Amino acid sequence: MSLQNLREKIVNEIPISELISRYGINLTRKPSGYVGVCPFHGDTNPSMSVSDDKRIYKCFACGAGTTHFDFVMNLHNLSFVEALKDISEKFGIDFESFTEKTEKSQKVIYAEKILKASSEVFYKIGQSSCEPFKEFVQQRNLSQEIVELYKLGFAPKKNTVIDYISSLPKKAQDEVLAVSQEIGLIKYSDRNKSQYDTFRDRIIFPIWDHYGKVIGYTSRSIHKDQMPKYLNSGESFIFNKRNLLYGLHLAKPFIRKRDAVILVEGNMDQITMFRKGYEHSVAIMGTALGDNSLRALKSLTHNVYLGLDGDDAGFNASVRINKQLLQNGIIPNYIDFAPHKDPDDFLNNEGAVALQNRIDDSKAFIDVLFEKLLPETGLDIVDTKLKILDQAFEIVAPLKTDLRATERLMKWAQKLGLKSASEKIIESYENFLGNNREYPTAAPQPTDEEARIHEEMMAFNEQELYAREVPNGPETLSKVEETLIIALIEHPDCLEHEQMSDLLDFMGSDRVKQYILKLREIIFEIDQKEFKNFAVNIAKEFGLEDVALKGVNKSQDFSIEKDTAKKILIDLEKKLIKETLKEKKELLKTKRQYVQTEEELSQLLMEIHQIEKKLYSLNNPKGPL
Repeated sequence: MSLQNLREKIVNEIPISELISRYGINLTRKPSGYVGVCPFHGDTNPSMSVSDDKRIYKCFACGAGTTHFDFVMNLHNLSFVEALKDISEKFGIDFESFTEKTEKSQKVIYAEKILKASSEVFYKIGQSSCEPFKEFVQQRNLSQEIVELYKLGFAPKKNTVIDYISSLPKKAQDEVLAVSQEIGLIKYSDRNKSQYDTFRDRIIFPIWDHYGKVIGYTSRSIHKDQMPKYLNSGESFIFNKRNLLYGLHLAKPFIRKRDAVILVEGNMDQITMFRKGYEHSVAIMGTALGDNSLRALKSLTHNVYLGLDGDDAGFNASVRINKQLLQNGIIPNYIDFAPHKDPDDFLNNEGAVALQNRIDDSKAFIDVLFEKLLPETGLDIVDTKLKILDQAFEIVAPLKTDLRATERLMKWAQKLGLKSASEKIIESYENFLGNNREYPTAAPQPTDEEARIHEEMMAFNEQELYAREVPNGPETLSKVEETLIIALIEHPDCLEHEQMSDLLDFMGSDRVKQYILKLREIIFEIDQKEFKNFAVNIAKEFGLEDVALKGVNKSQDFSIEKDTAKKILIDLEKKLIKETLKEKKELLKTKRQYVQTEEELSQLLMEIHQIEKKLYSLNNPKGPL
């Protein structure tokens, strides 16, 4: 069975009125269905209508409404899959039986089991009147609720993990010991020819993956002379710190609710932020973000605050992460904790209200970097101003020619007192990008790697993209809209790219936009093997089933490389621009028969000519018209 089967079971077997009632909303029976107070706005007079026949709810005051899943997602700030799980728990459905199990190696199974078991052992030791642990908890002012939530524990100065493994059946012990050594839970001593626990005399912080499964540990020493102060699980087949964000499994619903995330540097920073009311905080596990971490954040919000340590190392990490975020179209803000070192120190000394003031006053990090370029004196020298502007080009370069980059440069040029025309500054910036290999604007000569990408793109058949219009829909789709839907179902990897937001601008229909946004939401939550079924079923809600099926019929069961998906989107954007221009040209030609004056005709012909010039330049990028 699959999550699609679970979705159908919920829709078909649970009346939506019963589901809404189960979530604490009192409904009153009416001849046409049910009515109740809407939980999504300050409703006093029941304005939410619920129909079991249509399987929908609708608030006629605030406009909220649609399906079972939307209700739960909006009520508790859950993702689609989290909503499925929550509904399953409410109605006694075995969620796990509907998840497609991928075949795990025995090594992974052993690793997951020993990590889960050891975290429980460490937690129990911490709870059993352990003085060093109790002292740490008191010093940090941690409540029992927080200790339990984070499963904080203690590893004593003995072989706790090895003793636990010794209690397992004999036939499994050797394999579990080998796996435990590979994932860094135990080590081997050449001198004594024996194994021993890695974590001894340490406070234990379990590290979870983004779904709440223990995959490693961070530990803190309890003695001043104990080195290192912090000891982490090593990189292994189950633990990759670049692709982890500490506390994300707890922070996800709060990030969605606030539409923002605060990135901090250490485990205690994240825990302190969480318990002080900043539950939308996560901690990075290295000095940069991995691709999986970036994707996870982008699926939740595009509003990022950098709250890393204020020392040089923390600031340099902020610079690296800022660059990564800019390359993904996100401009983060920077929280200044001075004179304190980090958010933990700041909150303990200044409090939550003072921190909120710092967040409210925070600037875009690119503005902070620009201000660092400004000298205290000598800014009246033209050469100094131009040198600073050149350095400013480097700051916004990850955004390339994004309007937000060029607008920032105009603003900074004004601040420097430069009198050059905007066009000249933008031209200089584009020359900078063209001469910088890291941020090329001109297409380079094909390489062997690009030849591979081109072969993958052969399946993206240009001629087949343009199918007939969808019949019998609530409204006729434009060729542009149909083209995009088919392409995205054919290549779902494209949904993960930031450039998708630009393509939505070509959509004139709200239902098409909403459908694509739904697809973008579920692509991060479900196995790609289930994507096609979900795409078609969700399309039914928007009257787009026929066009979705066309995409399914063209799709193939393989993933494409990230750079291939990007090139497909660039190619698709050009096609959409062409189609939009062609449609506009046809509309102008139709208008031509209704013009009444020479002036109107002249204006119309000029518009048509401009469109033809744009079309020509798209088809012949190097040749003049």
